[in-house]
Amino acid sequence: MINEKTYQLIFDEVSAFLPQEWDRLVIYLEYGEDSYSFSFYVRNNKKYVKCYALPGIDEDKLMASFKRIDKAVLKERKKMNGEPWSNMTMTVSKDKDMHTDFDYTDLSAGSYKYSQQWKKKYLI
Repeated sequence: MINEKTYQLIFDEVSAFLPQEWDRLVIYLEYGEDSYSFSFYVRNNKKYVKCYALPGIDEDKLMASFKRIDKAVLKERKKMNGEPWSNMTMTVSKDKDMHTDFDYTDLSAGSYKYSQQWKKKYLI
């Protein structure tokens, strides 16, 4: 679905914002018809913190990283045959185990219910 260089770029961009102590990272990318939304969560001591709530986060730098991720991911999505995925979840553990899930759910009518299910699946 995405080449290894793109996975590495995603991790490298996000890792610049990780606190020293973390044990699991969950990255969420969502694409709509004319927009995208990215975020990530970091777990430490069994508690997840959303990227925007991390201590010392520079939102301008974070947005710049998200734009670089979008540029790389968009190239990959355009290469796909058929319907591209609507969202991707990438999990990375401290020991560098990585897993990625792709979802094709149409979120144009709203994503609250989907978001709640996603949180139960990935953040518990």
